[in-house]
Amino acid sequence: MAVTDLADNAAAVAAGYTRVQIDYGASKSPRFVSRYEKPIVGEPGSAGGLLKADGTGSDVQATADANALAALNAARRHRYAGSPGRASGSPNSVGSKGGTTVEDLH
Repeated sequence: MAVTDLADNAAAVAAGYTRVQIDYGASKSPRFVSRYEKPIVGEPGSAGGLLKADGTGSDVQATADANALAALNAARRHRYAGSPGRASGSPNSVGSKGGTTVEDLH
């Protein structure tokens, strides 16, 4: 199986992620924060946790949303393909306990 980037918010939501958007007000910097998060189970022999990725923007919420999605895709490539710099479509890596990981589950 290969890790493929999520194209947009709809794809992230379809994969089970929740997007949380925060506007701290015009006097704060960064003003906007977006977070994608999803509880995941551990591979056999390990614990699960919350997979999350944040993005910020000072101009508009859409910037924070785009940055959060980019951070989520990098986190998924790191977790499932072994490196945040690997390309979308890279094959899955073996998990830390030697088992197989499944995107957006483990």
